[in-house]
Amino acid sequence: MGFSTGSTSGGTQGPAGPQGPAGPTIDQFLQSIYNWTGSQVVATNGWINFFSLAGMAEQPNGTLGGVLGSNVLKFPAKTKWSQVVFSTRIVGTVSGGPSADPRDWRIQMRRPDGTTIVGSVTDIKVSGNDITNRDASLVSFTFSSTDPFTVNGIQVGLLNTMTGNTITLTSVSVRVQRIINPD
Repeated sequence: MGFSTGSTSGGTQGPAGPQGPAGPTIDQFLQSIYNWTGSQVVATNGWINFFSLAGMAEQPNGTLGGVLGSNVLKFPAKTKWSQVVFSTRIVGTVSGGPSADPRDWRIQMRRPDGTTIVGSVTDIKVSGNDITNRDASLVSFTFSSTDPFTVNGIQVGLLNTMTGNTITLTSVSVRVQRIINPD
């Protein structure tokens, strides 16, 4: 005796049954923005951790769920791999040295010890003293409750690599985006 699988020659199809419950919703894209304004001098070869700036605060409606404290940002644990993007925007001025000289600095991710570099990108301004809306992005990843971004947190800041020039920051914005693997 054989079994039929998918025969279309039978009777007519009955009405659809009730809709089942919705499956779990995974918010795959999370974002929070942290802003600061004031005046902060970064000396020659000096490092400033943006999350240590007095008054650095998360803006309303952020969805990252990060915890900003002890001069680091900690990420909530997720069960899937996540890409993390830090987009920084700085405003300020450079002082010292001829204004025609190239101005350079690095935006970096560092471990909470403030010295171990996780990622770094160089930014260069060819001439002039004004630093207006200079953007840089760093990309990394995080995974599980034992990931260093979750356990210890991360610093994001600026290393002034110029000799004889200081940087005075007047505005810093750090946009943190987390894209969670949906599979």
